[in-house]
Amino acid sequence: MPLRPSLSRLPPSLPRLVALVLLALLLLHRPAAAHEGHDHGAAPEPVSTALPRAEAHSDLFEIVAILQPGGALTVTLDRYADNSPLDGSVTLTLDGQEVAAERLGIGLFVARHPLLERPGRLDVVFTVTAGEDMDLLTATLDVPAPAAASGTMVEALALLQSNIVQIGIGLGLLVLGLLLGRASVRRPLPPMVEEAPAIRPVEALPSGKRRAAALLLIALTAAAPAGAQQALVTGEVPRRLQDGAIFVPKPSQRLLGVRTLLTENGEASAALRMIGTLVPDPNASGRVQASQNGRLEPGDAGFPTLGQRVERGQVLAYVTPTYSAAERGSLIQNAAELDAQITILEARVRRLTTLRGTVAEREIVDAQAELAGARQRRTAIQPALSGREPLVAPVTGIVSTVRGAVGQLVDSATTVVEIVDPSRLWVEALAFDRAALERITGANATLPDGRVLDLVFMGRGLTVRQQAVPVNFRVDNPPPDAPIGISVLVTLRTARAVQGVVLPADAVVRSAEGPPVVFEHATAERFIPRQVRVQPLDGTRVVVTAGLEAGQRVVVQGAALIAQVR
Repeated sequence: MPLRPSLSRLPPSLPRLVALVLLALLLLHRPAAAHEGHDHGAAPEPVSTALPRAEAHSDLFEIVAILQPGGALTVTLDRYADNSPLDGSVTLTLDGQEVAAERLGIGLFVARHPLLERPGRLDVVFTVTAGEDMDLLTATLDVPAPAAASGTMVEALALLQSNIVQIGIGLGLLVLGLLLGRASVRRPLPPMVEEAPAIRPVEALPSGKRRAAALLLIALTAAAPAGAQQALVTGEVPRRLQDGAIFVPKPSQRLLGVRTLLTENGEASAALRMIGTLVPDPNASGRVQASQNGRLEPGDAGFPTLGQRVERGQVLAYVTPTYSAAERGSLIQNAAELDAQITILEARVRRLTTLRGTVAEREIVDAQAELAGARQRRTAIQPALSGREPLVAPVTGIVSTVRGAVGQLVDSATTVVEIVDPSRLWVEALAFDRAALERITGANATLPDGRVLDLVFMGRGLTVRQQAVPVNFRVDNPPPDAPIGISVLVTLRTARAVQGVVLPADAVVRSAEGPPVVFEHATAERFIPRQVRVQPLDGTRVVVTAGLEAGQRVVVQGAALIAQVR
C-alpha cells in the first residue's frame, strides 16, 4: 500500500532547515530602502573605491595613501616619471603631529595613529626622502564614520516584514520538495511510542544533512542580490569606469609591473615594413645529394642527426648503385674487355722495354700511356660493380635536415642532408615600394618571439616577383637558435624624417573598436585610453604622429594587461 505524505511524517530536521533558510535570508537579502514615491534604480558606478584614499605627487615622487579597516594607513611611494617603486623613508604630519611610517617593503609603508580613526577631514603632509632627493607632499584624507551596528532583532523583524512574500514562497517550495521526496521513499512503520527529537546544532547533524544544509546556504548566497555578494567580498580590484577610464589600484600596478614614460616631441626616421623569410647564407650552406641512383647505407658513425656539427669532407653516408640485369651484364662485359686489354698492353710494354735501344723511344712511351689509360678505365668501372659512392659534407656547419634511412632508394634529385652554418644567415624579403629602397639607412627583423635582429642590406634583384622587388639582407650576429625558414617582420629605416613622440612598440595596443591606443597615466590610479596614429621605426619602437602631446605620462610596460580590464 503506497504511503501518503502527511504532516505527521515530516522529517525531524525540517525545523532546522527552516531556521537556516530564515537566517540566510536575513543575512543575505538586504534591499536598499527608498523614500516613498522614489525609485533609486541602478546606482552609478563610483569613480573611487570603497576604501578612503589620498594621493599627491611632485616632479619626483608620487604617493597614494589608503586607509584600511582598523585605522592603518598604507602608503605607496613611486617615482613620478616611470611609476617604479622607490626605496626610502616616509614621515607623516597629522594636524601638527609627526608619525613615522613603518617600512614593509620597497616603496610600501604603513602608519598608525589615533587621528586616523577619528571621523572627519584630515590634512596630511608627507615628508619623503629617497637617496639624495627630498620633498614635501600635501594631501587631504576623509576619514569616514564607523558603520552602525546591524543585525539587531528590530532590523531582522523589519526585514522579515518587508520580504514576507518572498520568504513565504521560498518556504512553501522548500516544504513541498521535502514532502515529495519523503513520500517517494518506502520506510518502515514508526514505533508505537516516539520520543520527541531534541534540537541539535548543525554540527551535530549527520554528514549527509550537513552537506544538504551547506548546499542550501551556497544556493541562497548565489541567488542573493548583487549588493549582498559584494558585501561578502572585501578588497579592491581593477575595473573599467563608465567614462571609459580604467581604475587600477597601486597594489595591482605593482603586480602587473606597470611602468610609464614622460612623452617628448622629437624627430625620427620614417620606416617601411615588409614580410621576409630567414634563410641560410648560400655561401655557407650546402645540400648532400647522390650523383646516381642507388640505395642508401649509413656511414661509419651512422646517419647524421639533427643539430650535429659536421666538417667539410666528412663522410655522412654511402650510396650503393642499383642496376638492372642488362646493365650489370654490360658492365661486367666492359670490365672483362678492359682486363684483357690491360693484359695485352702489359705484355707489349714489357717486350718493348726489353728491346730498348733497338726500337724508338716514342713507341715505348705510347705503349705505357695506353696501358695507364686502360687501367684508369678499369678503376672507374669497379665502383659501379661492387663499390659505394661516399656522400661527403660540402661545407662545415650544423645538420639542419635529414631525409635518409637505411635501404632507401635515392636519385640525383633527392636531398639526403642539408647543412647550415647558424652564424651566417640571410633574410629574403619582397619590397613593394621601390623608391624607398634608394634611401635605406638601416634595417632589422623581428622574430615571432619578439627578438630583434640587425640586418645589413646586401642587394636587390632586377626581376620582379609577385609585383615586388626581391631584397636580400645579411643578419648581423644571429642567435644560435634562430629558426631557419620562419617568417620575420622586416623594418627598413629611410632618410625621410617624421615629427612625433617616440615610444616603445609595447606601449601601443589594439583597442576593442580596432584603432591603436595608448594609456595615459592621468592620476595615480586612473588610466585613460588615447587613440593615436603611429608609424613604425624599428622592431622595438614606433613614432606617434597624432593623439599625444609632450609632457603626458604614457604606459610603456603593462599596457596589454591594462587593456584586458573590464
